[in-house]
Amino acid sequence: MSVIPDLHDDAHLRRVLFAAGILLLVIPAVQVVIQVLPLQLSNIQWRFAAANALSGGLLLPNFLGLTLLLTIARRLGQPGLQRVVGILAALYVLGLGASLALFALDASQLKAIVSTQMATAFRNTTLRVSMVSVLFLVSYALLAVAAFLTPKGEVKARREKGGEEVVGLIVGQ
Repeated sequence: MSVIPDLHDDAHLRRVLFAAGILLLVIPAVQVVIQVLPLQLSNIQWRFAAANALSGGLLLPNFLGLTLLLTIARRLGQPGLQRVVGILAALYVLGLGASLALFALDASQLKAIVSTQMATAFRNTTLRVSMVSVLFLVSYALLAVAAFLTPKGEVKARREKGGEEVVGLIVGQ
């Protein structure tokens, strides 16, 4: 017997979980965008601060939201939603890779102009943003792969039944 409730039978829980996943994607994104506006892409200090804001306020909630949506999609057998999650996770991987490279270049340039009083804070921020970005790059890559791959049990069940859904024995209801 599964500990996770059957989402097919509980439309209210399904709606709440979808809403939670979407809120975890949208609200942090709005908050971070408000923090980094107005855009100053040519300003190296602004880019450094924006990377700090993005790594601190966006990556974890968005990862949790996408993971929740992938879990719902798997439980409900919705391959379209799984693909959307996979595409979003892959976009995060590409964006994080590019932003990490740009951040490394910006940090090396800013290092020369940082005062000695701010050197420790600058070094700590650089290390934190770099480590968080690398960890989430790997996490989003794993999420993208999981979203595009079909679980082994599902593939086996499709082969056995010729594409029909397999219903197992239900005990303990």
